[in-house]
Amino acid sequence: MIGLRHFKWICCSLVLILVSPPGRADEACETFIGDALGELFAEFNHTREPDELELTALVQANVDTLSVARFTLGKYAARVTADDLHDYSQSLNAYFVEAIYDSIAGAQHLSVDILKSFDRTHRDCVVETVIHRNPLEDLSVIWRIVRVGEHHQVLDMAIKENGNTIWLAIELRAQVIDLYERSDGDLGMVIRKLGIG
Repeated sequence: MIGLRHFKWICCSLVLILVSPPGRADEACETFIGDALGELFAEFNHTREPDELELTALVQANVDTLSVARFTLGKYAARVTADDLHDYSQSLNAYFVEAIYDSIAGAQHLSVDILKSFDRTHRDCVVETVIHRNPLEDLSVIWRIVRVGEHHQVLDMAIKENGNTIWLAIELRAQVIDLYERSDGDLGMVIRKLGIG
């Protein structure tokens, strides 16, 4: 089972600029990522310390943390109050922001190559990339992006490692449900145990 620390490290991919070559399955998804992250990456390139408020706004605007929260709770999502679901979603948001801070430290000359992309449906796209992190190792990352109305949002990410593809929201779901059941439905305890608050 991949650990939460690895999950946080993968989330750093959110700060990278994706340059979209022509002829892909869904160029709008790739354009969405590049447009959303380009300004922040440019700031980091100059300051090496992006503003936390800007990172928070970036995640809130471009990652569907509420859907991730519902998905990772599985059948228990219907049992939690709207306030608890909101708090859990905000914890995920803070978790992603922390992951970005943790992961860009020490990275230089960040770049991404888009390998391929395809449409699952008219509103659901998968984009496969390889991330170059000098002097750190390259990493293969797959993005799942959905269109909500006129906007795109990141719904999930996966890593390809040793021939395996690990979808991170699915991995987090297994841990959340296990902790939720063992804590007798105490979502606050789940958040504390996962260290995502």
